[in-house]
Amino acid sequence: MVLFLIVAVLGGVSLYISRLDYKNHPLTPYSSSFDILALFKERKKPAYRIYGYLPYWTLESMEYLELDRLTDVAYFGIYIDGEGNFVKTVEGADGIWIAEPGYRNWKENEKVTQLVEACKKFGVNFALTVVAHNDEDNDAFLNCRGCWDTLLTNIYTELDEKDITDVNLNFEYAGYTGKEMAGKFSEFTKYANQELDKKYGNSNVIVSAFADSPVKERVSSDLVNLARNSDGIFIMGYDFHRPSSDTAGPVSPIGGKGIHAEYDIETMLKDYLAVVPPNKLLLGVPYYGYNWVVGEPEKYAKRIDGNDNIGYSQSQSYETIMDVLINIRPQVMWDDLGQVPYFSYISEETGQQRQVFYENQRSLAVKYKLVKSNNLMGAGIWALGYDGGYTELWDLLYDEFID
Repeated sequence: MVLFLIVAVLGGVSLYISRLDYKNHPLTPYSSSFDILALFKERKKPAYRIYGYLPYWTLESMEYLELDRLTDVAYFGIYIDGEGNFVKTVEGADGIWIAEPGYRNWKENEKVTQLVEACKKFGVNFALTVVAHNDEDNDAFLNCRGCWDTLLTNIYTELDEKDITDVNLNFEYAGYTGKEMAGKFSEFTKYANQELDKKYGNSNVIVSAFADSPVKERVSSDLVNLARNSDGIFIMGYDFHRPSSDTAGPVSPIGGKGIHAEYDIETMLKDYLAVVPPNKLLLGVPYYGYNWVVGEPEKYAKRIDGNDNIGYSQSQSYETIMDVLINIRPQVMWDDLGQVPYFSYISEETGQQRQVFYENQRSLAVKYKLVKSNNLMGAGIWALGYDGGYTELWDLLYDEFID
């Protein structure tokens, strides 16, 4: 194991960035030469729920997971069609039908099986995420009560195969929906939760909800019933700015509503807590940021339309952003309103000005303190693996929720 330490200066505060190189590392959870359980026998569990999504595309980073810092892992995920069946094939870019990667990895990737077994040993809950992101299919499914039973039958097969009991429901529409569909989603959640409890006795059903669900007509906006019908709501507390936004800005701002964003985390939590008990809420945080093509280095710079010559605005994982910081060493600034870090730099490849807003130990600590001060169920992470071999975010989870 090789440990790299980097000191970054942020607003006069030194932050340590540490990275593990796990090549030939004998202490990974899946090494045949070391019993990782010995590492955790004397360690305490988190005092709050720490719920992390693990997308199929980060499975190669699974070796960096520190399971003692988590209470729940949710594999993301298996997509459904309008009839409640799992999507097993999709049309590729060249028009050839290929195996749907979320389903294929769930069924065939040995890393998933290894992680499920490791979670069982550590007492970490493991959930299957049911993903519904197609508007037409969502309408068809939610309007078809028989399709609900079809989906549950399919879910039972997958849960039984891996001897797990928990489910995450991730239903999203591209735009807004009316109250009718939100009501049907909360009714489906109630039915699924009841049926899963009948079969397994102690199944956990967590639903994801957009940050603006209290104030916009989302499929997850029937919050009173959604909280009552589920075991918890994972608030997707991010994407307040996106690569397509007019200006660069915080992905998950604590404050700033009406100044650089329509909404912010403090207002969002106030709105959620007006209708949902705090012990039903997980505050989801981003392990990623956005890197915009801009015309000037000033904060909240106006986005420039990208092209092949100057590059494009894009999302970047925490790992990628840390690599940029180490390689380019820009001056990292602090946004007092959003309470997040940001920096500007000139791209070496294109010569174009760029600006990055992201999360680090300091900004995430602010959010975790909101979890505790509001007595929420816990915190959520999108997504496990996005930090790669960097360890400081794992250390922060320990400091805030275990130590």
